[in-house]
Amino acid sequence: MVRKLIFLTAFSLLLTYGVEAAGKGFAIVVDQSTYTACKAEIDAYSTLLEREGFSPSLLSGEWKQPDELRQQLHHLYLHHQLEGAILIGQIPVPMIRDAQHLTSAFKMDQERFPKRDSSVPSDRFYDDFDLRFDNLGSDEEEPLLHYYSLRGDSPQYIQSDIYSGRLKPTRQGEEGYQQIRSYFRKLLLEREQQNPLDVVVAYTGEGSFSNSLTAWRNQGMMMREQIPAAFRNKSSAKFLFFNMYPYMKELVTEQLRRMDLDLMLFHEHGTPDRQYLTALPHTKESEEQMEAGRRLFRQALRRAGDVQQQEKLKQTWMELYRIDTLWFAGADDPKQRVADSLLDLQTGIVLDDVPLISPNARMVIFDACYNGDFREERYIAGEYIFADGKTLATFANSVNVLQDKSSTDLLGLLGLGFRIGEWAREINILESHIIGDPTFRFAGDVADQVDLRTTDTAYWLALYNKADHPDLKGLALHKLSDLGYPGMAEFLTKAYNESPYYSVRLQAFLLLQLYGGDHFAQLLEKSINDPYEFIRRKSVYAMGAIGSDHFIPYLVKIYLDNYLDERIHFNVTFTFDRMDFDAMEAEMKRQLDQNISYPDKEKVWEEFQHIFASRKRIAAMANDVTNREKPLKSRISAARMLRNNNYHKQVGDYLQVLTDTSEDASLRVALAEALGWFNNSYRREEIVAALREVAAQPQASQQLSNEINKSIARLEHFMQ
Repeated sequence: MVRKLIFLTAFSLLLTYGVEAAGKGFAIVVDQSTYTACKAEIDAYSTLLEREGFSPSLLSGEWKQPDELRQQLHHLYLHHQLEGAILIGQIPVPMIRDAQHLTSAFKMDQERFPKRDSSVPSDRFYDDFDLRFDNLGSDEEEPLLHYYSLRGDSPQYIQSDIYSGRLKPTRQGEEGYQQIRSYFRKLLLEREQQNPLDVVVAYTGEGSFSNSLTAWRNQGMMMREQIPAAFRNKSSAKFLFFNMYPYMKELVTEQLRRMDLDLMLFHEHGTPDRQYLTALPHTKESEEQMEAGRRLFRQALRRAGDVQQQEKLKQTWMELYRIDTLWFAGADDPKQRVADSLLDLQTGIVLDDVPLISPNARMVIFDACYNGDFREERYIAGEYIFADGKTLATFANSVNVLQDKSSTDLLGLLGLGFRIGEWAREINILESHIIGDPTFRFAGDVADQVDLRTTDTAYWLALYNKADHPDLKGLALHKLSDLGYPGMAEFLTKAYNESPYYSVRLQAFLLLQLYGGDHFAQLLEKSINDPYEFIRRKSVYAMGAIGSDHFIPYLVKIYLDNYLDERIHFNVTFTFDRMDFDAMEAEMKRQLDQNISYPDKEKVWEEFQHIFASRKRIAAMANDVTNREKPLKSRISAARMLRNNNYHKQVGDYLQVLTDTSEDASLRVALAEALGWFNNSYRREEIVAALREVAAQPQASQQLSNEINKSIARLEHFMQ
């Protein structure tokens, strides 16, 4: 019998199993009501973990604040080798503010929008103990939500100490308890199987990667390196694209129901209650095209609401498109509304679809916005694991997410037998979460031979040199970087230049951005032509983020020669206003004159001028930062705009505003925060120096000092 210790604290009942036993610690965190209702199943899960070499600890209680639970987890981490945790039931949800730089894309204005909407639900609060927060209080209407601000003296990057998973039911009361009981029953049955990761399906929805076939094709080449066992026949690896059929929902549903499906990967747009698979189907028939247009008008009128607004829209459309009122017929007809609704349901998967589908993919990755938003009562990622199928874990985002991020980093580790949590801990961002059991793993014996706890750089160097799987090499690169291996920039450059693997080159590319000097900038001259589309795509973005005019010829060449790589071509246009306008325009004219591929060069030039003018107009909006004649609201908005638009040439002007004590305090705070996004800029050392100058001003407010400290920490993390 495993020894049991009971501690009664002021804020919870802590039941700890096996704390003196050898093995890795794992915390089963559950609210008291859920534990009482689901005790047999949770205890059976604990016993399973013991058999697998864990020393599980049960933390059951009613936590008034996330801080209380975090302290308990940190204690287990420091004293009992805690490796991970599962949060079952109604566990407090940390809502993180002032940390948007830790997300991939989320940049909602915290002052204009409600606190609930402009915060990020994130369990990094529980699994990265180095992060430091100020408690901003609980939500009066939703007491499970607790708000925290990332402090200026906190690390400004994520490096999780443990891994975590959420098991939050999508029903209330007894129905929710039954969901949890049923989940653990199917989990225990599946964990008895020795199931390798060898059947994979990936789906790319409309609008993802700019509908680029190049990007879609390359993911298969990448995953063949990572999960070779899934490429043994025509059915074991499938890559589906949104326009293979007019509506893809039925085909996707068939794949989700496959009894042999191990991993389903969705690239899509999403909300908490929907996966967007397709939009209106493409057609060459004029009547079908007109009906699609009429349907769009009807949908817009219904969203408009009141009659006056509807009439205004109709009049605008009739004048703009030269159409008559027949195009709007049926907008208020109940039968037409039902028909339109049924057609709309064919374009995606909604909450009520999931229990009917009963998905069997043991793991589902949602490379989408909001599908994992567990602050909501019901959310897509939760419905998947609580359905009657065999899905045990999902990996999803609690807010919106960047399209241009890699969703398959180190994914091959799962095929080698690493636990889902062990994989996720290496790639965490603020919004990414495991929904379900983080200890689940596919069959494989390689993971048991790797010591993830060691801090010996010689061990990881040897693993990199000897490993024959690219993601083991990638894991070694991550560990060496985390441990501060000397000469890492040179080592990563060498790894990129010598590796034949897409996945190794990608990890070397991504990690090299963290290091100062010219290593990364020099690498871009080569990586811009990498065989892997994603590396080329990120190289374009990085050139704009650095901002040196040295890259202008490379970007112009990419624009002219890579028009079939839609996402790359799209990203190039966002660099036009990051560098010298005149130099960019002159280089485009020079290269276009020499280009022999275009029969109609005048058309190409006109298209470029149109895009160029648009980017100039956007760049001009940022000039409001320094314009004292503009309203303060406009100047602050312009400062925040710099987070997505790093205008390097104007850095000197921004720094004058920042260092000017006569400028409004709120503007200086917004600018101090925005300058922290210039982490790859060729002028970042200049920015850091100015930030330090302001920090030394005796009259600097606490709020300004806090933002300055955050930005300095972020910029210097990229200058190590």
